[in-house]
Amino acid sequence: MKKRTCLRLTVLLGLAAASLPAAAQLDGARDTGLPLELPPFEVVGRPLTELPATDRFGSAATIINEGQLKDLAALDFASALRRTPGVTITRYNQVGAFGGGEGGAVFLRGLGASRPGGEIKTLVDGVPKMNGVFNHPLLDLMSVDAAASIAVHSRAAPLDFGNTFAAVNIVTPRVEQPGQILRGTIATGSFGTVVERLDYGAKQGAFDFYLNQSLRRSDGARPDADGRLENYFLRLGWELTPRWNLSYQLNRTRNFTTDPGVEGASAGPPSTKGETYETADWLHIAVLGYRYPRAEGSLRAYVNEGEGNWTRRQFSGNPDSLNDWRLYGVRWRETLRLWEGGEILAGADLDYDRGTSASVPLAPAQPNVFGPATARIFSTYAGVNHTRAVGGVELTPSVGARFYEHDALGSRWAPQAGLVAQAGATTWRAGFSRAVNYPGLEVRALSQFIPALGPSWTGLKPEEADQFELGFRHALNAGTSVAVTLFRNDVRDRYVIAFPPPPPPRYVNLGSYRTEGVEAMIETSPTEGLAVFLGAALLRVDPAGLPYAPKSTFTGGLNWRIARGWFLSTDGSYTSAMQVYSAGRSVGAANPVRVGPQFLLNARLARRFAWGAGNRGEIYLSGENLTDRRFTYTPGYPLPGINWMLGFRFDR
Repeated sequence: MKKRTCLRLTVLLGLAAASLPAAAQLDGARDTGLPLELPPFEVVGRPLTELPATDRFGSAATIINEGQLKDLAALDFASALRRTPGVTITRYNQVGAFGGGEGGAVFLRGLGASRPGGEIKTLVDGVPKMNGVFNHPLLDLMSVDAAASIAVHSRAAPLDFGNTFAAVNIVTPRVEQPGQILRGTIATGSFGTVVERLDYGAKQGAFDFYLNQSLRRSDGARPDADGRLENYFLRLGWELTPRWNLSYQLNRTRNFTTDPGVEGASAGPPSTKGETYETADWLHIAVLGYRYPRAEGSLRAYVNEGEGNWTRRQFSGNPDSLNDWRLYGVRWRETLRLWEGGEILAGADLDYDRGTSASVPLAPAQPNVFGPATARIFSTYAGVNHTRAVGGVELTPSVGARFYEHDALGSRWAPQAGLVAQAGATTWRAGFSRAVNYPGLEVRALSQFIPALGPSWTGLKPEEADQFELGFRHALNAGTSVAVTLFRNDVRDRYVIAFPPPPPPRYVNLGSYRTEGVEAMIETSPTEGLAVFLGAALLRVDPAGLPYAPKSTFTGGLNWRIARGWFLSTDGSYTSAMQVYSAGRSVGAANPVRVGPQFLLNARLARRFAWGAGNRGEIYLSGENLTDRRFTYTPGYPLPGINWMLGFRFDR
């Protein structure tokens, strides 16, 4: 073990030991009426995820809340999502998602494998946070420490958000009740992994604020497998009147991850070992909102300035890729309840994407620079639903649409329709939506780097997907609920590069594919101190070689109060064999490479206690890959065997 890891462990154990005298005085605390564990620490929460929540338009999202993120011992955004049914991830390292190649991505129901230009968007409070030049997520920009919850939207309902096939949205924290909070975490473990986090917030009168700072780093299980994630978050809120409010938030991230290279590579192309991917961004969001009994709405303005730099030329000989972008715009949303049982939803989004990309080869070759260039998308949407009781069943039909206008690639309509039926403890939902996904600046950038493409990008149409979903949820009793979702995505007009005879190559809308399947979840609390979750996802794709689309995934977990003050959280997942590597943007691109099935078992044991007036603490030990299985998301990039983290957390 490295000296610095030993030093960190010594400090950590010292902090834990300093808490023991307080724990030893708990009997005295009982005499004064102070409970051993305060109620928020005594509750056994739902493990892993919550069952999908359905809205009045028939759309649903799977929610991972802040407590579940803690119980998962999630080191980064990818590890927070990987046990959600229907979600597949890739990664190289213990901490951090390498933004180049296959080192960090997320896929939903077989969607999201295209690079450049992804079908999935990552959002923070409903605004985009991603690579603005090459139009796909960069997971290191999505900090789990800036999340009060994470919502996984596996279907893009046009009334929720636009210009994507699916989305993952971080909902940021705030202080909603008068008073103040102070929370902190420090942990260390295998491979020099260190976690440090501090939260402080308060609400007094009409004002509230929330501050968060965190650092997560690791040397990794292999040489050159290190990663570092820095996050800083500020939210300011002001209740202008009992009905109107104003808020501003700032999020700063700064991260880097190293490519450890293919294990044991001695032949083939030059090794990528040692290449780095550095990301950083500033996100500003200002929101003016109001709420009345029959109307509520918001006007949201945002700016996201970021950079993603892939340094390569000194390692593999490939040019460095240096990218910076500014995503900015305004989003207006209005909900009206003008009659009993009815609801009207309307809004408009104006989004700009301005970016620059430089390809910097080895000397004496000269850099090739694209941009700055700007793209604009305006969209407006409206929908209506109405609830009516029919023979003991509440029926809520709905209909809506979004209209897009792109400054260079034309306009499109995206309709949606839904039906929700509620009868006692049973809810049925059916939904159809047309998802629209416009090419981003990447098509212009590639035309700069591949001059033969010329202006062919101007003839592209947006990619489209007809998405169907049928869902069922039933509460068997007070402690047990089940949910089942059937889905289908018919994707068309995927853009690719054709290399026809005679040349030159050109962009065309030729690609199409289908994903369909079923997801099932069950959660149960057989006793007061035990909560169990089981999930399964079965997926079928056409054509059969679609990458990162495993035929089956199974997840499970439990939260168990073993004894007073002792809590155990476990989770496990199984993923069947699958094709890998990103889906190329060329005609006939195939993905023949496969990885085998994966099984992962993790656990977290915590001792919780209270001392003083309102102070709570927790010492925990978490372990990943407890069966010490050898597995990989990408050939040649094995993930660590059994590894552990020891931590201390306080809350007041």
